[in-house]
Amino acid sequence: MTVSDDVAKQLCDIIEPQLSDWRVQGPTLGKISLNGSVHEWALRNGGINVQVLSDKGVVDRIMIAQCPDTHAEAIKALELSDLASGIAF
Repeated sequence: MTVSDDVAKQLCDIIEPQLSDWRVQGPTLGKISLNGSVHEWALRNGGINVQVLSDKGVVDRIMIAQCPDTHAEAIKALELSDLASGIAF
């Protein structure tokens, strides 16, 4: 799945402000928020939810390319090996 830089930046812009909340709330609530954020982002961008579900790793690839620091902080805050493993929908 290929997304434009603008769409990729939107994902980073959605996740980045939530990092401090995730650190406070802990990984359980943070993962719920991650799922909601990714779902909202996918809906906003042409309903790419099915594509994201079939390749959850796309979220990691997009964020590593577009905002590697935000990606690393999200993984740390959510205590995950990758964000794909935290996406449940």
